[in-house]
Amino acid sequence: MLVQKLVTKTKIPIARYVVNPYIGCGHGCRYCYAQFIGPFKNTAGVWGRDVFVKINAFEVFERELYRLKGNILFSSICDPYQPIEKKYQLTRTLLKIALDRFRSVHILTKSSLILRDLDILQNGNVSVTLTITTDDERVRKILEPNAAPIDERIETIRKLRESNVDVSIFVGPVLPMNPERLARLLSKHVGRIFVDKLNYPWLVEDIYRKNGWTEWLRDEKFHEVVAVFKKFLDVD
Repeated sequence: MLVQKLVTKTKIPIARYVVNPYIGCGHGCRYCYAQFIGPFKNTAGVWGRDVFVKINAFEVFERELYRLKGNILFSSICDPYQPIEKKYQLTRTLLKIALDRFRSVHILTKSSLILRDLDILQNGNVSVTLTITTDDERVRKILEPNAAPIDERIETIRKLRESNVDVSIFVGPVLPMNPERLARLLSKHVGRIFVDKLNYPWLVEDIYRKNGWTEWLRDEKFHEVVAVFKKFLDVD
């Protein structure tokens, strides 16, 4: 897929600009807003199966980058390290371009594939946020079917920190879990986490009912989880 524009402004607090190398996401998270917010809704694709590659991303990025002043997020409506990145390496090359021009980059991902790029992450102005939404692998398999297992994400955090990469954890959306167990696990690796609730419950209502998780659709449950987390971590 050829694109005219790659970089867009974002209202996400952690960055001024955002780059999405792909349209669609192979992780196929059932709750993800990107299936109906953003360009994927205008494709005939099946969410979690079809991913469109911005094959001219490098040229467009080179052209746009010189005008940017501010940090850049990878990514907001796809995972920059989703499975297709293994083949196309768009994220790796775009990161190299940004860092070679001394730009500040923040990466948001669920994937251990980010460890492939330690060689460039260690030598640039980079921060990483790993998303972990539950401690229950059964829940993960149902709601994040193609994303990395929980223990693999934890190991990714450990290796990033070991490599002196700035890393934080995002628990969002909060999925069915044992909050104390997850809080204890995360507190071994970071002192502070960012938390968000399930903002589009209608996407997963049927799945929650089928699995007996309906209580987790209530805001009260989210606040209960946050209260438990605060016993072990600083929570934003």
